[in-house]
Amino acid sequence: MTIRTVLSAALLSFTAFASVALAQAPVSTPAPPPLPDGVPPFEVAQYNSFTWYGRFGFTNCAFVDMGDGVLVIDTGWTKQDAENLKAQIKEKTKGKPIRWIVMTQTDIDSNGGIEAFLPTDATIFVHARAADVLAKSLFRTGAGQKRPTVVGVTDQLVVSAGERRLELVAAPSAAHSAYDLAVLCNDNGLAFVGDLLTPGRCPNLQGASSDPVGWLEMLDRLRKLNPAGLVASRGEPTKMVFQELEQTRAYLDRVVRFLSEEKIKNSPEARVAAELSLKKLGDYCPIRADNGNVLALYRRMQPDGSFASPEAAVPAVPPAAKPSPAPR
Repeated sequence: MTIRTVLSAALLSFTAFASVALAQAPVSTPAPPPLPDGVPPFEVAQYNSFTWYGRFGFTNCAFVDMGDGVLVIDTGWTKQDAENLKAQIKEKTKGKPIRWIVMTQTDIDSNGGIEAFLPTDATIFVHARAADVLAKSLFRTGAGQKRPTVVGVTDQLVVSAGERRLELVAAPSAAHSAYDLAVLCNDNGLAFVGDLLTPGRCPNLQGASSDPVGWLEMLDRLRKLNPAGLVASRGEPTKMVFQELEQTRAYLDRVVRFLSEEKIKNSPEARVAAELSLKKLGDYCPIRADNGNVLALYRRMQPDGSFASPEAAVPAVPPAAKPSPAPR
């Protein structure tokens, strides 16, 4: 069974939420566009006796039976996506409890569904830069309610739990987003990479914190994990690991070189778009997406070659909400 690749173009057009941390918008999250006709709300595939992955709405999520509990990787865009995910976990693992959750990024389209898992006493792994904010806002609970243990991954963390061993790797700086986290399950060889790789198509560089230089560094770290397969937030899972790594690297390299050349010339945006059309990278990236990626980065590129991150890209603690009372 395969996971259908749906809505790649539509997702590329939804760039606003790519810079939104969950902690910044705990009340109102952007609603996804409707699924295309004939596409079911979710699809699930079993990789081996303890691993499942599937498309829930627009987002690929996964879960691993760790022996005495379940580890979930990403929670989907909406609460309904997450409820479907929870139901599948219950069915496939015969009701084992969810004890661990990994968020490969804090973007709404990947983890807006986390609210369906709350309150929880599970351990939640996130990028260290987002840990304090999420612990004090989204994961805050009322007296007597379950409270998660939030673990912020700074560099690389080995988790040995139940019958499984995992390696969690945090991006040193902004890459696809400000808070990218990759997971390698040593027992099945799969790497869960969020939006750092998008099998079969070009990546989305239009997020407010996207940085192709940091992204390239993170790709090097993924290569060192030597995974047997990749499960990304978008597209089909694949065993063409190094082909996907090299294709993404080639695209990012090309974007960085092109932007540097145009910034030195201080080219106007119209000229940048015209030059870009002459230097298209084969058929890997559609013209519209390629233009969107490059122009979004060009507007943020500084004279020294770095990319400015807007203040909104840094998670800010929302106004303290009154904790819900404990159930009577």
